[in-house]
Amino acid sequence: NNINLLYMKYKSLNKAKTIFLGLQILRMFFSYSIVYYHGLSKRVCGYKYYNNVAEVVAVGLTTFFIMAFYFSYDSFMSKNINKIKDRFKRLLIPYILWPVIMYIEKAIYYYRHGKKIKLFRLLIYQILIGNGLSMILWFNWNLIFVLLFFAIVIFLNNKYMTYIILIGVHIAFNYYSSYYNKFWGRYNWIIFYPMRPIRNTYKLGLVGFFLSSIKIINKLKVTKKVLLLFILALLSLILYINSSIKGHLYIIFSTFLIVVFAAIPFEKTNIFIFNFIKQITSHTGGIYYTHGYINDLLNTYVWSKYLTKKRYTCTKHYFACYLICFIGTKLFSKTNLKYLFN
Repeated sequence: NNINLLYMKYKSLNKAKTIFLGLQILRMFFSYSIVYYHGLSKRVCGYKYYNNVAEVVAVGLTTFFIMAFYFSYDSFMSKNINKIKDRFKRLLIPYILWPVIMYIEKAIYYYRHGKKIKLFRLLIYQILIGNGLSMILWFNWNLIFVLLFFAIVIFLNNKYMTYIILIGVHIAFNYYSSYYNKFWGRYNWIIFYPMRPIRNTYKLGLVGFFLSSIKIINKLKVTKKVLLLFILALLSLILYINSSIKGHLYIIFSTFLIVVFAAIPFEKTNIFIFNFIKQITSHTGGIYYTHGYINDLLNTYVWSKYLTKKRYTCTKHYFACYLICFIGTKLFSKTNLKYLFN
């Protein structure tokens, strides 16, 4: 009887939860692909295989950006201060603390080996512009920077003026794209690497906001396929009119994947399967953060001395990150440190 009651309660789950679970599966796949890619060696796996995985990662990053802005739209446009504060807290805590942890570990390592490197300067660079100690945090810095810009524009203007400004900035980015790239190209890789993608991050932010504004996922059941394809084609044409065909295809495919995975009817699955999927697809954000740190440790203490990178080792790396995030979330579930692993 208890099992039946539990199952009936599960069946009454609202659509938002099942949509979230579908997107979590998508996030897990791309999270794994990124960890896998960063652990590969071109020399071991071959250039063709390596480049094919890189294409998957490019679609994954596009998808992550679109989803991040999609789920920020409602709280931003409603000017809900508490939700916006929580959003930035979830982003800033791991963005700042993981580099600090890396700084301490590197400082101890270099001190023990008698090496003098200006680590503190690199830590400052890392926090201010997203590069210095870890290259992978360019993604998080871009996301925080563009979200902050969106938030400022939204709070200072009404709804229609907000749209005008956001679209106007996008048009300016496209018009002056060549100057933008040349400007940042004058700087060294520490500055150039995280700054150059901002233009594309901004575009993907508009895509996520647009999709959320028309409630494309919520209206999926009544949206005809022809209309959906038309929206995707029109959206990609507007935002990527001056971009390469590859970027054009990334946004279409990423949006298609988001819509398809959100439509998976998990409310019809068994409750135990539902909970199992929910558990194994959690911690994708934490895995992204921890894999950078673990990869750095492996490069410092393991790869250079004992092992050669292999494909199966990358998979072990992913599960090690998941285990760390699982334990970390349990240990710090009642503190803000849980955001390090979520």
